[in-house]
Amino acid sequence: MRLQQYEINSIKSLTRDIFGEDCKVILFGSRVYDDIKGGDIDLYLQTSDYVKAAEKKINYLVALKLALGDQKIDLVIAQDQSRPIEQEALKNGIEL
Repeated sequence: MRLQQYEINSIKSLTRDIFGEDCKVILFGSRVYDDIKGGDIDLYLQTSDYVKAAEKKINYLVALKLALGDQKIDLVIAQDQSRPIEQEALKNGIEL
């Protein structure tokens, strides 16, 4: 996994603070693989309330940018596990 420990800690902490203790965050995409260079940070959130999570998405992304610096961050909130992007995150992602 190509994230520094402080990045993992920041992501986990901000996820809990903004979405609550029951929210799971999964890293997926190219950052999962040590042998691939570059790439944005792809995060998949599993939470019990999609509507509230969608409302908090912008605040979360701003907080992540402040904590991690100017990196491209893509955020997918669990909505319909039949979507290919959700299947990819669940199949190949790593829970933080």
